[in-house]
Amino acid sequence: MCDVLLIDDDSELLQSLARALSPRIAPLKVAGTSSVVGALELFRLHTPRVVVVDLCIDEREGTESGFRLISQILSLDSTSRVIVVTGHGSLSCGVRALQLGAASFLEKPTDPERLSAVVIDAAAHAQLRREFDSVRSEQQSSTLTQLVGRSDTVKSLRDRISFVATTPNPVLILGETGTGKGLCARLIHECSPRSSRNFVHVQPNFGGGDLAQNELFGHIKGAFTGAVESRGGLALGAHQGTLFLDELDEFSHEIQVRLLDLVQEQRVRPVGSDSFKKVDCRFIAAMNRPLDEALAGGKLRRDLYHRVAHNVLHLPPLRERSEDIPELCDAILTSMRVRKVAWVIDVDNEVLGYLRAQRWPGNIRELQAVVENAAYHAHYRGRVVISRDDVPALSGVVTDPMKSSFHERVEQFKRDLVEEALERCDGSQVRAARMLGLDRGTLRRILSRPTLSQ
Repeated sequence: MCDVLLIDDDSELLQSLARALSPRIAPLKVAGTSSVVGALELFRLHTPRVVVVDLCIDEREGTESGFRLISQILSLDSTSRVIVVTGHGSLSCGVRALQLGAASFLEKPTDPERLSAVVIDAAAHAQLRREFDSVRSEQQSSTLTQLVGRSDTVKSLRDRISFVATTPNPVLILGETGTGKGLCARLIHECSPRSSRNFVHVQPNFGGGDLAQNELFGHIKGAFTGAVESRGGLALGAHQGTLFLDELDEFSHEIQVRLLDLVQEQRVRPVGSDSFKKVDCRFIAAMNRPLDEALAGGKLRRDLYHRVAHNVLHLPPLRERSEDIPELCDAILTSMRVRKVAWVIDVDNEVLGYLRAQRWPGNIRELQAVVENAAYHAHYRGRVVISRDDVPALSGVVTDPMKSSFHERVEQFKRDLVEEALERCDGSQVRAARMLGLDRGTLRRILSRPTLSQ
């Protein structure tokens, strides 16, 4: 455990500084290193709250080595507070360090009492920032919790969501699987006056009409065998909030008839009851199926469509907004660093070019799976940038990625990670499984599956 990381090219001075600081800043724990490589390794391992760095960490490069290290550290975790301590002090160096994100700038020789006070204050600030980020991340439901991208399409969609959120009318969201319909529904809720109330996500229940009606509308005591008490149902759970019905066209016609009453009259009738209950909720629905197909094939009732189509949002497939892929990749990697599962900060240009050229039938969800697996691959190889070696389709494992399915490519990523771990563990499945955070049975199942080249 390390709360404060000291970085100085003078190992004797480093030890002296650690001895002077440790009793003054207890219970904060101190660790030190005299190299850039060691600094990055310790930072990834411990994510210290405070980093005290000598601006001239490499004599050959001078102060540039310190400036570059500050950028690398803050790109890994911007909540850490960097304090620059150097004998190469000047106003211009101090200003540049602060512009890069450093919290303080002190000149050598530094009074231990003053430095300890600055460190304690910086640690407190870092802790507050991390607590804030923790609270915010707990409120987020996925690694992509906002509409990411700079394309005109996404900008227009953001504007549309902002407008729709201000109205009380129903919303119908259309788009292919993986385009972010659930995310858009939640954003509409969070931007609306109902944001402090429940957001209830409902998907069709294929266990039978009675079961689906009971889940959605509830029941009264004695309505059927086993109904020993009344149950409100998911629709009532969304009272004064938002009810989001995913895959609307997959609900039975019987359910759709009852949804007419919910949308138009704002009321539900529990199973077994002769009376209605009022429900004040915002209604949002979504479909993967093309609208014309759903209506022509009878999957979606026209009368229900006319009631929910006050506001219709069309989400574009990823292949139509490929210019947003670099930002989407950055958001995925940022989320992984926040969750502390992989310390990867970027994707090189060759890989980005490959990703932008794909058709992405699974859209953002598929991109996320590919990038996350590549990031794990890079992380276990000790790299902070995804390169061609981390993407099987680029490293020669698959010559034509469109000849394999999305799930086949994901399985290939898993196998590559397992084989890499086995190589590093001299073939020991026990050690490889421990390195990857898997049980041995899961590791064996991954190895037993056929590869794309077979």
